[in-house]
Amino acid sequence: MDSTSLRQQLSIMRQSFFDEGLLDHEQVSYLETLENEDDPDFIENVFTLFLRDSSRYIDSIEKALETNPIDYPVMERMMYRLKGSSASIGASKINGETNTLRKAFHNGDMESGKASLQKLKAEHATFKEKLVVYVEMLKQAKFSEY
Repeated sequence: MDSTSLRQQLSIMRQSFFDEGLLDHEQVSYLETLENEDDPDFIENVFTLFLRDSSRYIDSIEKALETNPIDYPVMERMMYRLKGSSASIGASKINGETNTLRKAFHNGDMESGKASLQKLKAEHATFKEKLVVYVEMLKQAKFSEY
């Protein structure tokens, strides 16, 4: 695939993230300003780190919820980290669902919390699937420029 066609596909995919509410345009635009010749892979690295870390956070939340008694300090710490990392990359739906999850557990509503966790996992899986493809395309586009 030539570089121009790949760039067009990247642009379309990027816009679809905004249109679907998966990513916040303003935050992503800001992150893109941080990419420069000293760190040309900044966006790829930030997205890759988010995917790795957010998966760990969600797994930790789920494991803490399964303990008896429930490990609330671990859950709280992981929800806080997930909220922060999703906000920092502009992962709007993940951030929103994390807020819903936190509220449910803070209110002691375990059933809503568990349902919210399942929704969060589904949102994350969808986002991850799309973002992995996007990051790979970014790498291909940069490689094809050399």
